[in-house]
Parts: sequence; structure tokens; C-alpha cells
Amino acid sequence: MQESVLSNVVLPLAIIIIMVALGMTLTIADFKRVFTQRKQVLIGLLCQLVLLPILGFLVAGAFALPAVYAISIVLLAAAPGGATSNLIVHAADGDRALSVTLTAISNMLAWFTIPFLLGIAYTTYGSGALDIDFPVASTMIQVAVLTVIPVIIGMAIRNWKPDFAEKSKRFSRIFATIFLFLVILALIIQNWDVIVNDGPRFAPAFIVLNIAALAVGYVVAKLAKINEVQTVTIAIETGIQNSTVAITVALTILNNNEMAVIPGLYAIWMYVTGFALAFWMARRIPAGSAEQAAA
Repeated sequence: MQESVLSNVVLPLAIIIIMVALGMTLTIADFKRVFTQRKQVLIGLLCQLVLLPILGFLVAGAFALPAVYAISIVLLAAAPGGATSNLIVHAADGDRALSVTLTAISNMLAWFTIPFLLGIAYTTYGSGALDIDFPVASTMIQVAVLTVIPVIIGMAIRNWKPDFAEKSKRFSRIFATIFLFLVILALIIQNWDVIVNDGPRFAPAFIVLNIAALAVGYVVAKLAKINEVQTVTIAIETGIQNSTVAITVALTILNNNEMAVIPGLYAIWMYVTGFALAFWMARRIPAGSAEQAAA
């Protein structure tokens, strides 16, 4: 996928701004409620770290992909949650604290989960296991810069100016939705040649992976008798992965441009299903239900 000012500068800067806005909807009490509800966190991590990778292997096998692309699908499934899932949960008025918590934990565990799952993928589809020196520090710094630090700044603003934070809540959700729609459009235009040439070959595999992951997250949380707001939040966290991490691993660690194609195309597609689910949730569940559900 092509690198550009849009992907390297505009998008990260806008995500930071939106995450500050997200932080202005949170208080320390939100996170205390999450940690007192261990079932929600454990179910979310089960879906994200165990069931999603299993789906990755199943999809790679079902579509009989060439080895390099089969491994790429597993890499995508192994990627942790990212700022995008937080933004979609924010736009859906979901459980923001639960979303940020699942994203943070999955990224902290990525140093282990990605090399482990890639080792299995190389054994299954390649010529043998591969030792991978995953960049733990740089990944954690990236996640902190894009999510944790902006959220803390937003929470500080809310503590300092609670009236301003409350008035900004609705505007920030609208801004997130409109901006990310424009990002989708810009990415489609920028990568049109790649989409036309490679999309038809791999689109069925990553589309099935994405939709199946959303469905599994939703069904498993429902079976665990978790409330609707947190069920959809877990579904989003399961189905929306940090494709930027997958692309970075493919290009810098594995030195394989072909492995970056599927995560790159998926980076465009995930906004479609993610915001479709967010739109459905926002219409189905009254505003403010996230706070009531966590209480």
C-alpha cells in the first residue's frame, strides 16, 4: 500500500484529536467499573486473542490461499485492537472504557501473540517456523501516542472543564463519523489501482474474516449474558483490527511486501462494516445507554 501524507500525517493527527475528544467522555469511575466487571474484559480478550486467530486459520484454509497470503490473513487476525475500534465504539455510543481497556491489553500482549501465531502460520503454510523479534517498545509507544496519552489529556480536560466536555460529546461523535468517512473516500481514491488489481483476488477472504469476527464477538458475548451495549462493543473490538501493526510487521520485520496487501485492503474495508454496525447500534440503543449499562 502506498505511503502518503494522508496515511503518515493527517490520519494519525486526526486520530489523536478524536481520541482527546473520546477522553472527554470518560472519567476514572468508568475504568473502575470495567475492572469490577471482569467477565466483560475476559470475554472480550477471549474473542480477540483466541477465537479471532482461530477464525484466521479457518479462513486461510477455506479459501486455499497461496502460502504468503494465508500467512498474511493470520497476521491480520493476530493484530491487536487499535484506535479505529475505539473511534467506532465512540461513534456508536458504546462502552468507551471497555473498548480502550481491551485495546490497551491486546497491544500489551502483542509482543507474544503475534510471533507465536506467525510461527504456527509459517509451520502450517511455509517451510518452517520463523523466529521473529517483534518491536515491543515501538508498538507500545505507537499505541500510547495514538490512544492512551490523548485519552488521558481528554480526561484531564473533562476534570478541568466538565461543562465544555459534556457539550462537546455529541459534536465529537459527529466529527469522528464524518472525518472517517472522508478518510475512506481518500484511501479508495489513493489506492484505486491496488483495489482494482488485487481486491477481487483477496476480498472474499478478508471480508468473511471481518464479518465472521464481528458475529463471533457478538454471539459469544450474548451467550455470556452481557448487556447489549457491551456486547456490541466486544463485537467491534473483535472484528476491527489494527491493520497498521500488521502492515508494519509485514514490511519491516518479515520484509515481505506481498504480506502487506491484505491488511492494506482490509484497512479500507473495516470502516464500512465497523461504521455500519455503529450506525445500527446508535439507532437501536438510546444515547447515554453506555453509561447506564456500565453503572
